[in-house]
Amino acid sequence: MSKNKPKKHSKKAAISNNKPVKNTVQPSKTQHKNLPPAPKIFSAHIKLISDWHIGCGAGITGDIDSLVQRNQDKLPYIPAKTLTGIWRDACELVALGLDNGSENGVWQKWVDYLFGEQPNIAVQAIETSPRSAALSIRAAYLPENLATLLKDKPQLREALTFVKPGIQINSKSGCAEEECLRFEEMVRGGTILEAKCEINLPEDENQKCTAYALLIAGTQLVERLGGKRRRGAGKCQLVVAEDIPSWINWLVDNPEAPTVPDLDKKYADINTEDIQITATENDNWLYIPLQIITKSPVIISQRTVGNITETLDYIPGTHLLRLVSRKLSNLGIHLRSAIARGDILVTNATLEVGEQQGRPIPLPLFYEKLGGGIEKGGKVYNRFLESEPNNQQLKGYRTGYIGSTNNSHLPQYAKINLTVGTHSTIEDKYQRPTSDVGGVYSYEAIQPGTQLKAELRLRKSWADLFKQKKANWWDCLNGKDRLGQSKKDDYGAVDIKVLGKPQDIHQNNSTNNSQLTVWLLSDILLRDERLRPSTSIGDLVKELETVLGVKLEIQKQEHDKLSLIARQHRIESWQVRWGLPRPSLVGLAAGTCVVFNVNGQLDASKLSQIEASGIGERRAEGYGQVCFNDPLLLRETSNLQQDNTENNKEPKNNSSQRLITLSDRAFTYARIVEKAAWREAIRRAVLQVAASPNNRLGIAPNQPTMSQLGALKSILGQLHKPENPREPGVVTQWLNNLEDTPNRKDKWSPQSLQTIRALISDENQIWNTLNLNFAEITLTSTGQQDLTARQWRNITNEQWQKSDQLWTEAVQALVDACIRAHKRDLEKDAYSTQTQGV
Repeated sequence: MSKNKPKKHSKKAAISNNKPVKNTVQPSKTQHKNLPPAPKIFSAHIKLISDWHIGCGAGITGDIDSLVQRNQDKLPYIPAKTLTGIWRDACELVALGLDNGSENGVWQKWVDYLFGEQPNIAVQAIETSPRSAALSIRAAYLPENLATLLKDKPQLREALTFVKPGIQINSKSGCAEEECLRFEEMVRGGTILEAKCEINLPEDENQKCTAYALLIAGTQLVERLGGKRRRGAGKCQLVVAEDIPSWINWLVDNPEAPTVPDLDKKYADINTEDIQITATENDNWLYIPLQIITKSPVIISQRTVGNITETLDYIPGTHLLRLVSRKLSNLGIHLRSAIARGDILVTNATLEVGEQQGRPIPLPLFYEKLGGGIEKGGKVYNRFLESEPNNQQLKGYRTGYIGSTNNSHLPQYAKINLTVGTHSTIEDKYQRPTSDVGGVYSYEAIQPGTQLKAELRLRKSWADLFKQKKANWWDCLNGKDRLGQSKKDDYGAVDIKVLGKPQDIHQNNSTNNSQLTVWLLSDILLRDERLRPSTSIGDLVKELETVLGVKLEIQKQEHDKLSLIARQHRIESWQVRWGLPRPSLVGLAAGTCVVFNVNGQLDASKLSQIEASGIGERRAEGYGQVCFNDPLLLRETSNLQQDNTENNKEPKNNSSQRLITLSDRAFTYARIVEKAAWREAIRRAVLQVAASPNNRLGIAPNQPTMSQLGALKSILGQLHKPENPREPGVVTQWLNNLEDTPNRKDKWSPQSLQTIRALISDENQIWNTLNLNFAEITLTSTGQQDLTARQWRNITNEQWQKSDQLWTEAVQALVDACIRAHKRDLEKDAYSTQTQGV
């Protein structure tokens, strides 16, 4: 939930400085020492007291009008934007009280410090760059152990939610509007969700306490979140710190806020030197393999269409270079000159395919439209060397990545999985999305859990310099970070891992001096003679001729074989700080391939140098990566088969998951979900049992009568626990009286009475009849024992009723289902007889 306009509050803030203040001077160091430390990384716990609903903006036609938002494991969660918006609202309310009702006071500036400025709502022109948020809030998820169990148990996942009907009331008549019945999915309350938070606190102790105290005070005013929160849903408590009174008292005693610090110096270079190293041609290239694992959806904005932001299916080196430069600068060396000269570069992070860095599939590969491509085991044709078959229509690849290539098998092929998240911009006046402030918008993003690989490439002289500062200098690249758009909340969390120490880049062993096949592994940015961005193949030829020192000519086509296949790509870059567009990047797209005839002598060392450093502009950011004479493009591929060794690997077995114990914090909520799942499983099981006339407790078509079955159903409402025949309970006494009365006994079959007695006296009989799969609906370690009420015969009725057992409900549900099914069959027979008589 995003914030867009300063809020005009009609009620007084919970914290105000209207009363006389004893101490208006800045707090002393002694006062700071009495406070608990303000952490930079902490967790926010949201306890949902009532049922709640955070919609995803979609529904199921003819069933549910509004579904709740779920993560990739199909579990409900609280999006970070929702939590950020609610928290900011609360902090604005606190700041309004501390500023005596002024909407532009000093405390409001501290709110902007914590949550960031909003340039899109500015009334006047902004002269300075908008302030970024010091606070980063991640989405709030269910406890990890509970989420792990629910992920593999669909029946328990379904029990997390229920469907709630709703209507619209006519304001004049007070009656329900016609055709306004709706059904909304609700998440069961009672759980505690956890959100990871990170805050960039100032160095000054007074400023640090001010920021953290305002944040803690805001948590006390967070009461509800999500949809329908004004109608009873979404009641919650937000807890960050344990010692809340200390921070509130400090805030009351120090109502005058200090000046807001400048966050723009967060990543300023401190104690770094700009070293000039001139690399020579003999200075070898080294590479360090990097693995990037997405921990949350990642948005790499490509373009915006309407209210949908589309993402790239890779992470450009532009985003990674900033992270690498910042981390390596901790060694005390500035990389400005190395980046400018192209001595250090970071390739694009592409999808990992077969434990290798995926390469964009070359465009000359075509597959049979009806037979499927590599992923389906179909034939693939290299149109540089093979003609289109007469009896098959071919289709070219446009997206996807392939692994390493050889001459014996087709490479592995994979496409990245994307997800779409819908959000809304809330207008404070109406507290709902409106078109005036943007309304609803959607982000396309790379799914969490995606594994990508990239390479950091640098000259050996720079690696030696880093080694002088630290032996294993590459270890400083490890760690968690954020990148992409909207990276302070729901998106952009990644984990970067270094997969090895610096290694020499493999040399190009091409021996063909008369022909050169070029495959673009990333977009290439070129300029024409007028310095305009160019996508011309002619400009690519000029660039290659300059760096290789030979003359190149595009090979002439033979019959219907191709020698050139290229596409253009345009990226609409974006200025995140200002929220404004930047110049577009236009160039030849990755996957473009060209076959050249060479006039001159090719130098294998130059080919290797170009493959390492790239060509064109912005090479340090991963643009201009090329591959020469790859084996896949130098042979016919229609006779190659896919290597299925990777696909035949057995999946990991996660069956040994530990159930939630009584001492676990999530036990109470797990039992709530568990009971709901059991009730649904019982409901389905009794209907399945009652569907067959032979399983209806011995009830025959004419025996007993419906009045007797109604009496049985009524007396079962007084059943509390399994009854001991030696100590007759209410139901047993009723059965005994029935058998002592001849005219009533004759209406029942002996089999039916015997079955009912066994059902109410043996606690195992009902579960044997229903035959439930307990493993699929059990969350807690004692769940099966507690809910089936096994070996509980010696407790009192009061203890039995207070327990979690579902034995009584199961017995009553089975008898009720059998009676209803029997009644339907009687009515069906009566209707059939009546129809035949007519």
